[in-house]
Amino acid sequence: MRFKYRPQCLSVAIGCALFCAQAYADDTVDSSKPRDLQAVTVQGNVLGASKVEDVRTYAGSRQVIDQKALSTGAYRSLDDALQHVPGVKIFDETGTGVLPQIMLRGLYESRSGRVQVLEDGIPLSLAPYGQTSLSLFPVTINQIDRIDIVRGGAAVQYGPNNVGGVINLVSKPIPETWTTTIGEKITGGGAGHFLKDTSASTGGYLSPNFGLQLDADWLKGQYWRDHSDTDVKNVRLRTEWWLDDDKVIKADIGRYVANMDMAGALSVADYQQDPRQATRPLDRFTGRTTRSSLTYQQDLGAWGPFDQSQFNWTSFGAESSRNFIVGMRRLSAETWRSDLPPQLLQSAPRGFSVYGTEPRLALHMESGGVTQQWTVGVRAEREDIDFVVGNTGLDNGVYTLVRNWKFKDRALAAYVSDAIGFFDDRLTVTPGVRYEHLDSNYHDLVSGKTTQNNIRNGLPGLTIGYKLAPKWYVYADAQRSLRPPQVTQIVFGDDLNSELAWNYEAGARYFPSEGTSLNVDVYRIDFDNQIALDNTTRTYANLGKTRHQGAEAQFEWSPLGLRQLKLDLGYAYLDASQQSGQYAGLRVPYTSRNQFNLGASYELDRTVFALNGYYFSSAFTDAANTKLENAIASVGELPSYAVWNAQVTHTFLRVNDTTLKGSLAVNNLFDRRYYFRGIDTSPWGREPAPGRTVTAGVELTF
Repeated sequence: MRFKYRPQCLSVAIGCALFCAQAYADDTVDSSKPRDLQAVTVQGNVLGASKVEDVRTYAGSRQVIDQKALSTGAYRSLDDALQHVPGVKIFDETGTGVLPQIMLRGLYESRSGRVQVLEDGIPLSLAPYGQTSLSLFPVTINQIDRIDIVRGGAAVQYGPNNVGGVINLVSKPIPETWTTTIGEKITGGGAGHFLKDTSASTGGYLSPNFGLQLDADWLKGQYWRDHSDTDVKNVRLRTEWWLDDDKVIKADIGRYVANMDMAGALSVADYQQDPRQATRPLDRFTGRTTRSSLTYQQDLGAWGPFDQSQFNWTSFGAESSRNFIVGMRRLSAETWRSDLPPQLLQSAPRGFSVYGTEPRLALHMESGGVTQQWTVGVRAEREDIDFVVGNTGLDNGVYTLVRNWKFKDRALAAYVSDAIGFFDDRLTVTPGVRYEHLDSNYHDLVSGKTTQNNIRNGLPGLTIGYKLAPKWYVYADAQRSLRPPQVTQIVFGDDLNSELAWNYEAGARYFPSEGTSLNVDVYRIDFDNQIALDNTTRTYANLGKTRHQGAEAQFEWSPLGLRQLKLDLGYAYLDASQQSGQYAGLRVPYTSRNQFNLGASYELDRTVFALNGYYFSSAFTDAANTKLENAIASVGELPSYAVWNAQVTHTFLRVNDTTLKGSLAVNNLFDRRYYFRGIDTSPWGREPAPGRTVTAGVELTF
């Protein structure tokens, strides 16, 4: 497959769409009709609209965090909200959400490399095949309406890197009438550290058929540790142009710029003395990305033997760069030590040029009381990645080029599924298959070495859902999942094979009354070839076969039918073990066996009180399950921890379309001191988790 990517082409296409939309803004479309193509029977998107009601009859474990919970639940960032979901664990190094570290069902890699995160259905990773990490995370909590966490049943349509599941961040809808919201939050971390979060959103429909929305956010200041200057700007423009009641063009373009000092890990002695301090004064991070997408969606009506059909075509592109700059030692045995002064300044800039296009067709038919909904799609993607590393001597100023690599990924994926409904759709059986074709080329411009990885995999899946009774829904699913070798794994891991896994899941949902629900599931993930990073040697190796199995439960309850009072309890049990090799039978690194989540909210007139907490049991950080911490603190058991958060939100003014709200939140209410093992560019030592912070916020909508 050969095709050329011109980054300016997508921008021109979006510009044309905006121009045409404005030019035809006076076209008359009946605005009384719904502008939601998801309202029709046929859906080409297995996740639907990612709304709370979509969870009820979804054949897989799933949870949606809605807008009210996001705004009143004492969440500092999107990743902070996620760790209140059973099966999700966050390694929080900053409390800002700028560099999220997300683990899903015990699957972890630095910078959330094992989680498929989407924004409105489009992959957010730097390169969905070659670099799945979220080293750039151009989304802020102010721009998101809800979070859809899908742990099973979506692998056929959403891939690759979907072994643990899919997280979809859904943007706030464009309002019918022009609406503006401005907000300010100030977080105090103690010791004179303050972080400001300034946000603004404005948009609406200029005519019955054309709407636009501009969202902007600026994070500025210091989080709770020393050497933590943060300056992150994020701007995004979205448009919708309804050509007719059944045709819509959506376009968006965003610019994200991040500059951040990184406090880094501490030696054991330094951590015990003062976890706020930073002993790595040269470490910092910079990132830039321009992202855009263009989507055309149309209901085609009856088509051949199908009574309804829908066509969707999405194209997306991103031009990105990021750089981690860190201080290091010359001697390899001291490389990442934080208790010795640095001798080298290492710069690791990476550039990414990504373009993808995905047409999709959904077809619905009914015959003999049996319904069928076919979903057929193809995605072509091109990724060009530049990977440079260089060291500059702090004593002599001499620059040495260490690496100069280029990667070219050319991917083609195709998928098809058929949701077959029986007994008035009470029983739905959905077989499907995804095919992944990836050609990955690596060229070392220093040594001249060239290698090529070729991946050809068919990935079948099957989901079964049954509405057992009006208040009961049960389901089961099995699917094959894949994650291609990443750019660094290809080089340091000697051309490792793809990670392949079988995922099995069964569960039930019970809705006894309004405001009360119970969701329970059990699952098992069998890995054929799990790749892990040795934190001490900083090299990749195969753990071989691993097995992740466990159970998750989420209970939500409004006592005595009081809708203003909501209680929730979540629990996850995880048994993740190595099944082959030297350490067979031992736990997979970083996995906690037990997780508890507790939450409560009470709405009294114009005030909402919220309290939540989470607990994670202890974990090991290496394949050998070393319990005692070594001298450089690169391995050792991570203690268990529990954290509580609280927020009060009050509406001061509500007149017509004008609303003024204020909030006060305290995170890590009891100032619990806990830590993670060193992360990414600071892998040796203890990475302190955020201490107590207090956030005051105000928001005006008019």
